[in-house]
Amino acid sequence: MVLQIEERLFQKMSGELLANLGYHIIKEEHEIKDEKISTEVKMCVDFNSKNFLLPKYAPTGISFIECESTGKNCTKSIRDLNTSIASANKNLNYLRRINNQKISGGVILINESGKNLSESMISSCTKSNFFLWDIHRIFFYCMKVFSHSILENWVSQSPLGMVLNEQEIKQQFEPKHYQTTSMTGIRYSERTKTIEVYFTYFVDCLIDPHHLSARDDALHTKNVEHILDDVYERMKKITVDFYPDMEKIVTVEIHSLSGFTEDAEYKVKLYSQHHKNWKELKISRVNIDEHTLFKYSVIPWEAVMDYAFTKKTGIHTQSSAEIPGVLKKIENRFTKEFEDAINTSQIVEPFNQATFLKRETEIHAGYPTLLAAHVTKTPIKQRLLIFSRTSLKEPKIDELKKIIKDVKAKTSYNYDWIGIMSGSGFTHEVLDYVKGFREQGIGLGLIDAVTKQLIVNKETDEGAHLNQMFLSECIS
Repeated sequence: MVLQIEERLFQKMSGELLANLGYHIIKEEHEIKDEKISTEVKMCVDFNSKNFLLPKYAPTGISFIECESTGKNCTKSIRDLNTSIASANKNLNYLRRINNQKISGGVILINESGKNLSESMISSCTKSNFFLWDIHRIFFYCMKVFSHSILENWVSQSPLGMVLNEQEIKQQFEPKHYQTTSMTGIRYSERTKTIEVYFTYFVDCLIDPHHLSARDDALHTKNVEHILDDVYERMKKITVDFYPDMEKIVTVEIHSLSGFTEDAEYKVKLYSQHHKNWKELKISRVNIDEHTLFKYSVIPWEAVMDYAFTKKTGIHTQSSAEIPGVLKKIENRFTKEFEDAINTSQIVEPFNQATFLKRETEIHAGYPTLLAAHVTKTPIKQRLLIFSRTSLKEPKIDELKKIIKDVKAKTSYNYDWIGIMSGSGFTHEVLDYVKGFREQGIGLGLIDAVTKQLIVNKETDEGAHLNQMFLSECIS
């Protein structure tokens, strides 16, 4: 296989890759002049991305980019980049246009395998803070963009769908040699009634492309197991904080620039299943095998290059800290359907079929309602209140009881209909409490905003009435 892209397309492709990877291209195809010499710079870039981390095999700060058709041209590129950076950093007018930040280094993208580069050339680059990206590393970064696009598309097929932006794993293995990062997709499967979690790991080799070899630098079984440890810790947090009682299916992809040993690759389906007690986190299946391990020193790349840049919305990509906000949006969306049903009289009070009137937000036990409505023109005065489960502090069962106590303390209504809206399910403790709930004059229901289901004690009159009221929106 010829490891080259047509030369006239290589620079254009490189610009697309850098832009999609998170580099802001400040200037392209421009000259830098001083008193004696003029040099041309292909690109001046700065890294600024919400979705991706700055590659560790790259300079920090504003950098110059060069593209070469073969490694034989690198000697001239190194010399020219040194001249350009020195001239730019002395040119006050140029620095003013880039917010008075000095150029910190450079990247040379090479349209061939790094095995053809000499050690002396690598050494020259290191002294100048230059990094050489050969065609294998370029493809590796292209596939990071491609994988993010795939995750975005995958989660968009679910009412609950989010992608967590790229993050370093907490405990790096051999940090002087590798940088390991991950992206995570989470969605609800209406077909299997499970939460599906998709982990995509990228293991970048922090060694120059001349020395990089699958024989010496491939990931071993212990390295893959280290990644599985990270999967387990992330799933523990996802389970405890957000989906404690839902069954989960986990898929793990690992992209390794330096490949895998044969034992690590072909036995992963066996050792991964027993490496951790997955079932204690309600994980019914862990999908990982030789087909989800990708090695970039041998994998063909041309067929997917264009597709890697087709989906770049980023609308589902979130940081971990943003997950509660995502869940609240899910809750608010479904609450809006209840509000619309009240306004159109699809939801009416159960005794006289009178329409609820929307009220201003009420606060009970410190928690504002997502929706408040009441009926006061009939002999039986009633109030409908919906609260956010995500907003409740831990332990949520205690906070729920505080809300009910506070609602009961205000005796101006004969009946109170209380709904707890959740974008991430409910614990068994809360489910058991509601299924056995018996309070005169109070109907209490749990509303799952993802599955559109209502959990209520239908054996009580209040529970049966609440269930009948919400039938237009929930599938009991």
